[in-house]
Amino acid sequence: MEKIQIKFIDHELNIDLWESKKTLFNAFFGEFYDFIVKQNGQVDLLANNIHNKEEFLEFAGDWYAGGKDNCYALGFGFHKYFILDMFEGTLDKQPENVFIGYCHKNNLFTDFINFLITFFAWWRNDEHCTRFDPYNYGDDFFVSGWATLVDTGKLFYFTAQTVFWWQSFRVKYAIDNIPGTFLEKPEFILEEETVILPKLRIAGYEFMGWHTENNIESPLVYITKEGSTVYAELKRKDFYDYWEKEEKTIKKVMDPNYKKVDPA
Repeated sequence: MEKIQIKFIDHELNIDLWESKKTLFNAFFGEFYDFIVKQNGQVDLLANNIHNKEEFLEFAGDWYAGGKDNCYALGFGFHKYFILDMFEGTLDKQPENVFIGYCHKNNLFTDFINFLITFFAWWRNDEHCTRFDPYNYGDDFFVSGWATLVDTGKLFYFTAQTVFWWQSFRVKYAIDNIPGTFLEKPEFILEEETVILPKLRIAGYEFMGWHTENNIESPLVYITKEGSTVYAELKRKDFYDYWEKEEKTIKKVMDPNYKKVDPA
């Protein structure tokens, strides 16, 4: 891969494409750490024995962090920095002084956050935290920053093989197929001065081929020379739209006197 320059048509590595799930975890929670520091959150970091970004990443990825389990310490420690709790919330309503609002307004992790909103609803529905009669807003990403942050930690902690047996297939699939993450490291075969280009496997996308220029009308190539630049064409195949499609088919009994949030 170092023998040639790899670019992507309409996509960019470390913006909406990630070399691995771990790379995305480090980028997302690393940015979250920087945000907490900018919000003068050192007191909360120190209260959880966190002195630097590396320790925060370790904390965020630890099921038993803070002497708790289920990633609960991540939620209790830092939920107030993650989202502003609200009913009937949207990304546009989130202010910039919380992490999700900051990311949304600065076009950071856009595709991942949209995926996360659906994943959260699926996870909550699976574990029966969502009640529909009366409706308790349990599937709503914006109602409880504690629940949202805890389940984001679980997304990165689990794989399809290690997640709870009772989780639905779609949750198991999503855990290992966060859109834009490489499912395997591409291997470029060098034969003398010729490079054989591999087929890319990127979650959520179909690989359409390599091009010589930054547009899909340019010629497709399967081999190239060292020092060349090639452009990968990707076509989106997985879409996560719980609130646009699935949620609208669910019967909910609304009780204006009944609203339940998680114990943050």
